[in-house]
Amino acid sequence: MNNKYKLWVTLSLIAVFILGVTVGVIGDKWLLEKKKSDARQRQEPFPTLEVIAKELQLTPEQEEKIREVFKRSEERFQAFRKEVHARLSELREQLKTEMDEVFTPEQEKKMQELMDRYMRQRRREAPPRRDDKSQAPPEKEKKGE
Repeated sequence: MNNKYKLWVTLSLIAVFILGVTVGVIGDKWLLEKKKSDARQRQEPFPTLEVIAKELQLTPEQEEKIREVFKRSEERFQAFRKEVHARLSELREQLKTEMDEVFTPEQEKKMQELMDRYMRQRRREAPPRRDDKSQAPPEKEKKGE
C-alpha cells in the first residue's frame, strides 16, 4: 500500500511538472505572437501624406500645399520639442541641486555614479527613435560632465 502511494505521488508530481512546462511554453508563444501582432498593427498617429493624397484623391497642387502645411507643422513641432527639452533639463537640474544640498559629498558622488549607470542602461534598452535627426538633445551629454 505504501509503495502504491509513493508511486501515485511521484506520477502526480511528474504529471504536474509536465503540465506546467507545457502551459508555460504554449503561454509564452501565445504572448509573444500577440505582442508581434500588436506591433504590426500599430499605425502612425496621423495619416501620411501618401495616404491622405490617395484617400482624398488630391490634385498635385493640393498635395504640394499639404506638403507645405506638413513642413510648417514639423518646424513648429521641433521648436516645441526644443522648448520642452530645455524646460525638462532645467527641472532636472533643479532637482539635482536640491538633492545635492541634502547629500554628503560621498553620497553626492555615489548618486552621480548611480545616475550614470541608470542612463547607460536606459540608452541600451531604449527603442529605436524615429528618423528625427533634430532630436539629439545636447542637454543629456552635458549632464554627465
